Amino acid sequence: MSKLTDLCRKLVQFPCLSGQANEALDFMCDYFRQNGFTARLIDFPSDDGRLIRTLCAAYGVGHPHFLFAGHIDVVPANPDEWRFPPFAAEIDDGIVYGRGIADMKGGLACFAQACTDFVKVADFKGKITVIVSSDEEEPLVEGTRKILQMLHQEGEIFDFALVGEPSNPLTMGDEIKVGRRGDIVLHIISHGQGGHTAYSVPEDNPAHNLVNLLYRMQNDILDNGNAFFAPSTMQIATIDIGNRATNVVPMQAQATVDIRFNSEHTYASIEDWVQKHICLTDGKFDFTAEYIGESFLSPIDDNIINLQKIIMAHTGKMPQFSTAGGTSDARFVKDYCPVVEYGLTNATIHKADECESVQNIETLYAVYSDFLKIFFK
Repeated sequence: MSKLTDLCRKLVQFPCLSGQANEALDFMCDYFRQNGFTARLIDFPSDDGRLIRTLCAAYGVGHPHFLFAGHIDVVPANPDEWRFPPFAAEIDDGIVYGRGIADMKGGLACFAQACTDFVKVADFKGKITVIVSSDEEEPLVEGTRKILQMLHQEGEIFDFALVGEPSNPLTMGDEIKVGRRGDIVLHIISHGQGGHTAYSVPEDNPAHNLVNLLYRMQNDILDNGNAFFAPSTMQIATIDIGNRATNVVPMQAQATVDIRFNSEHTYASIEDWVQKHICLTDGKFDFTAEYIGESFLSPIDDNIINLQKIIMAHTGKMPQFSTAGGTSDARFVKDYCPVVEYGLTNATIHKADECESVQNIETLYAVYSDFLKIFFK
């Protein structure tokens, strides 16, 4: 078994549910220190009083300054649904099975091995910084955002960043993520006049008005997309009334709406769009917005083109530029420098029997290694 595969398996064997990854982060901190990096663990307090740990490791000084960002936490796994125990990191026929191997402990191991190998043999000028959060899957303190703020206050300036999220839909070389859609969650409340269903008038029913508003929003096209982004989408997550009586008109009805928007929009323009439809719909409404992340697109510069060529050399495929998928910690990194995402495959992430091939892991290590050589050349 190679050192890289062994490192992947060790990381998978830590059951890192969100905010419960201290043992794994301690292991990674020791790993970086043993390979010549300075490394520190920072605990950020959550609203419920827990301390959520984030790792920062660094090597070198000055510029160019390369940042790698990743997370070590995973989503839960029901052992009854798995072929192998989800945290055993079993290898069968060249495939590693385990929760988090693809999302994204495999990518984290590949970069950790690549950068520690690189600094041992390369005579380079510049700096490598690695940050690893433990609350990406279920944000508790947004560790990546907070540690980036801390590093910025300490005077750190980054030139380029890579997030090791699984970026390839099926096979290595499918895609590089050069941006992400924005995400805003709207909590809409429709207020009305409660009463008896036999005597109330329809326009006083907040459920009717809410349905009309949602229908109006759902059937309005936000945009047609652009060269890098698909059209923005709206999904109704919940409609809640909580009325058990069949002969009572409720006083209010609520809905939660998730809008994934492209670079044609911002938080403000989405809220304006919602307010426009409220003004056109009978009833009394109010809403609050939960801001998950703004849309962004990194400039297609030499670093991205070089990464694309390296991936082509190792996979035989020219990866497409993509902005698909949900949100990631790249939404925090983009405030400090250009950022792309490239990692393993995402076909099995969050599923039972999450897995990745040893060959793909070795390929990703080679891509990261070659990119470091080109970046610091």
